[in-house]
Amino acid sequence: MKPQLAAPDPSALAPRTLAGLVVRPVVREDAAVLIELCNEHAEQLALERRPYGPPRSDALELMEVLFEPPFGAWAWIAEVDGLHVGYASATAGFSMLERAYCLQLDDPYLRAPWRDRGIEAELFRQALDAARRFGCLNLQCQSPVWSDAARGADAPVRALRMDAMRYVVRMDSETAEA
Repeated sequence: MKPQLAAPDPSALAPRTLAGLVVRPVVREDAAVLIELCNEHAEQLALERRPYGPPRSDALELMEVLFEPPFGAWAWIAEVDGLHVGYASATAGFSMLERAYCLQLDDPYLRAPWRDRGIEAELFRQALDAARRFGCLNLQCQSPVWSDAARGADAPVRALRMDAMRYVVRMDSETAEA
């Protein structure tokens, strides 16, 4: 039977606090804030992201993958005293070799004043909880080697490091022609 990957359970929307920190699943009303955080994150990583091409100008696909069945991505917003300070996101993945679903966590983003305060670890914990709820075989964290955010996310303490090369073929380039 295929595991059902679903939107967050409404009971999961109850925020967990830690010294004024609330990390919670993104809801549709957070879309503008999430896009703003994503844009900041992309600007910070502009040089490294060049091979991937520019982001889409509209949010249609983002809204679909987060809020329309079948869900394919999940995100969490970090707030401190009501101020949005960062986010993490993950997408559904599948391994033919393991014949199982996995959850692929992207590099978390925190605004500069909020880094290295333990928020990264709470964002990572939210992704771990989601992977467990979905029945995933594993949580995979993909992050550039130089990423400070990944080191602060508690992932290196819990995970095995798997060095790999990532190859990207942009669909808007001549190399994508068959």
